[in-house]
Amino acid sequence: MVEFTAAIVQKAEQTFVVVIVKRDVLEDNRLSAEAIKLFSRYFPLMPVVLMAQNFKGDGVFRGPETLVKLVENDKPEVLPWNTYKLRKK
Repeated sequence: MVEFTAAIVQKAEQTFVVVIVKRDVLEDNRLSAEAIKLFSRYFPLMPVVLMAQNFKGDGVFRGPETLVKLVENDKPEVLPWNTYKLRKK
């Protein structure tokens, strides 16, 4: 079983999912693209934004620019986080 933490966000008439990943995933273009593709399978009707935290605990985001702008100034703790459990195939 695989667990991950994500928040389904509704802002400015947009619904999308923010998924917590490790910082090295966020900083690598190939790993980010793979992660977005993977999480898109679990949230097929929503765009995916990836999030990691910097050394101050602030969120650092990667994904569609318009969606990143909607959440980049939010503190991570205000997002509606849930833990998702998935069976490995």
